[in-house]
Amino acid sequence: MNEKKAEDIEAPVKPPKDGEVPYIVAEKPAGNEKRKNATKEGEHSRSLDEQVKHLERKIRAYSKAKDKVNEGEALSSLGILYYKANRFAEAKSCHERHLNLARAIQNKRAEKRAYCNLGCTYRRIGDLDKAVECYEQGLRLVKELEDRLGEAKLLNNLGNIFEQRCDFDQAVYCHQKRLNVAKELKDLDGESKACASLGNIYHLLGNIRESINYYEKLVACLKYKLAMQEKKSKSEESSEECSVPGSSSNKMGDDSKKSRAKSGDELDEQGSNSSKSSGGRSGSGSGKGSSVP
Repeated sequence: MNEKKAEDIEAPVKPPKDGEVPYIVAEKPAGNEKRKNATKEGEHSRSLDEQVKHLERKIRAYSKAKDKVNEGEALSSLGILYYKANRFAEAKSCHERHLNLARAIQNKRAEKRAYCNLGCTYRRIGDLDKAVECYEQGLRLVKELEDRLGEAKLLNNLGNIFEQRCDFDQAVYCHQKRLNVAKELKDLDGESKACASLGNIYHLLGNIRESINYYEKLVACLKYKLAMQEKKSKSEESSEECSVPGSSSNKMGDDSKKSRAKSGDELDEQGSNSSKSSGGRSGSGSGKGSSVP
């Protein structure tokens, strides 16, 4: 049963009483501001349409060439594009086509990706039973593939659905397993997200002590990540002082981009590799991943 969270409920705004400091009413955007916003929305819409047309051309070309592998990849990319644009019916169609192609060529890694992304789409549509079915099929495949990173994503997504259904025991089970996998992979982002999810669930259950425990672990992860970013930044500044002006060796890598600890669903945008992680640290966790019983 879905209940509105406190932050989702708008409290009525009351005018100030005599002697009180008046509240500030946000001004409506001026004419120029409205035009700027409309221009940005128009540019985004054109950009989306151009990306859709580009991917559709690729899909047609691969289909004509009977290149099912690349056709499936293009369908997956198009489905993710639609998903991010909140066009879920179109996203669902793309991921279903990707799944059918993956099955036809017996590409289990592509099949796993399709199940993960289709599950995310079903959840946004509101069909939680179908979403669970997709995630469980994906978990079956990651076992065969020994894809630990893929397993972590699916456990996170499945845990989110159990939390939405108020099945907190299963939600804790999934996010705890995800935390174990993240530690094993030295995946700091995954560890942060799992701790955030577990902290939130225990808070909902009223177990403040456990909630604080996981929030403290989250803070420790973020502090470590900040320290690594600062160390990297200082190292790069030192390199710049010694480098020849105009050198291209000073570019920051992808891992320097900021990432937030969040507990939302995770799409499978690229083929997972169990050796990859999204921000590691020394030390490892214990625990083998397993599907929900």
